[in-house]
Amino acid sequence: MWWLVLFLSVFSIALRAPVAIAAASIARTIVVDLKGGGDFKSIQQAIDSVPDNNNKWTKIHVAAGVYREKVNVKSTKSYILLEGDAAQTTSIEWGDYNGDSSGHDTETSATFTSYASNFVAKRITFKNTYNGFANLTPAVAAWILGDKSAFYDCSFIGFQDTLADMLGRHYFKGCYIEGVVDFIFGYGQSIYEVSLRCVRSNCCVTQRCKISTVKSLQKPGYVTAQGRNSASDNGGFVFKSCTISGPQATYLGRAWRHSSRVIFYQTFMSDIIVPAGWRIWNAQGYEGLVTFAESGCAGPGSDLSGRVKWEKQLRNDELKTFIDISYIDGEGWLDAQPPLD
Repeated sequence: MWWLVLFLSVFSIALRAPVAIAAASIARTIVVDLKGGGDFKSIQQAIDSVPDNNNKWTKIHVAAGVYREKVNVKSTKSYILLEGDAAQTTSIEWGDYNGDSSGHDTETSATFTSYASNFVAKRITFKNTYNGFANLTPAVAAWILGDKSAFYDCSFIGFQDTLADMLGRHYFKGCYIEGVVDFIFGYGQSIYEVSLRCVRSNCCVTQRCKISTVKSLQKPGYVTAQGRNSASDNGGFVFKSCTISGPQATYLGRAWRHSSRVIFYQTFMSDIIVPAGWRIWNAQGYEGLVTFAESGCAGPGSDLSGRVKWEKQLRNDELKTFIDISYIDGEGWLDAQPPLD
């Protein structure tokens, strides 16, 4: 019965093997062009044209230009791929801020808001044009609440609360994020990492996620303010092979809630990092619950000798849990999204 033993062995291996998930195809393409060469001149009009409860991927290609509008992707507008020509040439810009004359709070100040699950953006800039050099106040560039959201080669520009990584599982690859205070904040479960793009068979381009401070009267600043509030919450920000630089000193982060979790892995840190690295802020007395950690980082700002005593030292198995893509993608939702070109 050797053949039966062989069959059962092969069948058992097949059951354990990961199942390849086919990437989705694009069912419809909408073109937005300020000059009138597309289907719409406004990004919001293009998004509104997608049927509610949509379940087929729709590409909205946004031609080069500065689109001065507030954009909102409602929870009923899932399966949208928002694509610019390049982050350097395609941008969405607006200038609301918390407490402006319109009465906007932090959330409604956002230039771009997405509540929808299964959302992808690539090669586009989200910018809040409010100038916070002398008067910092929350002024969000992008507010992300939908689950299964991915951003490729995008830029997020602001001063305070630039990127609201609020709720859900999110993936940022090869992106640029700029600000001063809490400029990556929220409750999200997210990985930020390097992008490796092969433009020809023998030529690959590496684009790290770049985190940059900007000049402000607020000194020093804070890169992150993560809001995990309990041990049962899966949230946390993981930065893999990123860079942190800029003209102004900064902490890596401060604890917005009692179980705040932020991990920097193999990230280059310039000399702008404050030696202590972290601030306890709203988690005073809960230092044992906060997970702020660094591993394998490089650069003059990565010196751990002056770090706060309560910074976590993660075991290899603990670290692997967070740096592996399964931390945000155990079921393969990234592979099920449309392929990148």
